[in-house]
Amino acid sequence: MGVKKWYIFIPFLAVSYFANNASSLQHSATLKSFNELRIECNQYLPSNDASYNVEDCSDRCLGLVGHFWNDTVGRTSNSVSRFYRLDSCDQEYINRTLQCMCETVQSLPQDANYQRASCSMQCYQDQFGQLINWEPQFVPVNDLKTTHIFRECAQMLGISFGQLGRILTNGYNKTAEGRCLMRCYLVRAGLYSDCGGPDIGRFSVQCQGYSQEYEQWVSKCYAGLKAQQLDSCTLATRVLDECIQGNEYSNSDLVGLVNLAGFALTGLGLTLEGIYYPLVGLLFF
Repeated sequence: MGVKKWYIFIPFLAVSYFANNASSLQHSATLKSFNELRIECNQYLPSNDASYNVEDCSDRCLGLVGHFWNDTVGRTSNSVSRFYRLDSCDQEYINRTLQCMCETVQSLPQDANYQRASCSMQCYQDQFGQLINWEPQFVPVNDLKTTHIFRECAQMLGISFGQLGRILTNGYNKTAEGRCLMRCYLVRAGLYSDCGGPDIGRFSVQCQGYSQEYEQWVSKCYAGLKAQQLDSCTLATRVLDECIQGNEYSNSDLVGLVNLAGFALTGLGLTLEGIYYPLVGLLFF
């Protein structure tokens, strides 16, 4: 009887190990399904029976939490497509979606954010493909999360708070410490690994690089750098600089996020260095 129990238990251990291991490889990456976005927004927004009239802003909330809506641009970004499954026989879905957005979204005032978000979402719902509700997708990192990850990486690498701010403002690729800091950031953000290199799908979401040409550029660029047998920190940094930032088919804003993180850290003042690490130890670990 004991042996039979082990036959059942060992596969269970194996499944549990690989499931936990896969989860740990996500590091600080955020994955959310469309339904999780809905649930999250329902917790923030007023209920339908609110005692005052409020404009429906649920679609805009979905876009903000999923990072595919920007009030400045006033339209849904291409990254919303990660929540849809396309029909392989349909070759006109992009043109139909764009036409729908031109006919509806573009006719609305620029500051009509709630209406523009709803119209954008409706165009994707009607024209783009089948919405996949429960499949988690990568959510791009923003400036606050970037600052948070850099702080964590600095503590792991033994980089002082003052030195961290200087690295980010003076240029992460100018010193060995800065390059290793950037490698740590890319790994913890879920965008890169030493074994697999850049996660092209996630970089496509982060940098709005939605084309076959974008993927080919990144793959070819990474293969060329990998062949040079660079150290891991230099390789990761050059992948960002040359394959992602230097990619003419994307609108990467990662360096902009890094600069914002540097300004935020520097703005806090170097006098915080003495109290920062005891606090970060309590907050993050």
